[in-house]
Amino acid sequence: MIIHVDEMYLLLNLLITVIVSIVIALGLGLPLLPKKPIRFSFDKSAIFPTPIFAIGFLAICFSVNFYWIYNGMLLAVFWGVISGLFVKYAFDYVFPKPDDENGDNLNKDSSSELSKTKEAN
Repeated sequence: MIIHVDEMYLLLNLLITVIVSIVIALGLGLPLLPKKPIRFSFDKSAIFPTPIFAIGFLAICFSVNFYWIYNGMLLAVFWGVISGLFVKYAFDYVFPKPDDENGDNLNKDSSSELSKTKEAN
């Protein structure tokens, strides 16, 4: 993979896309962090997954040697805005939440299986 942009421009572009995506997500009303406990939360926020999508889209463009103009800086701003809009409005359609975040489906399934085994006996 040959990147035709200097390393400083590459790091600057990544930093620009992260900052723009977080600012756009906060401007659209996404919270900065998901609700507590964070590791069991399926909520979207400005910190995760918004900059991750922005960096990914920018990396795909850089890997196919598409920089557009200003050594990719305008492309970094573009993907920052697009990723903020994507996470706010289309993320739940592409990546739907599980049926029940609290794990109640597991309890319902196990209780229904228990009742079936009682009926069988």
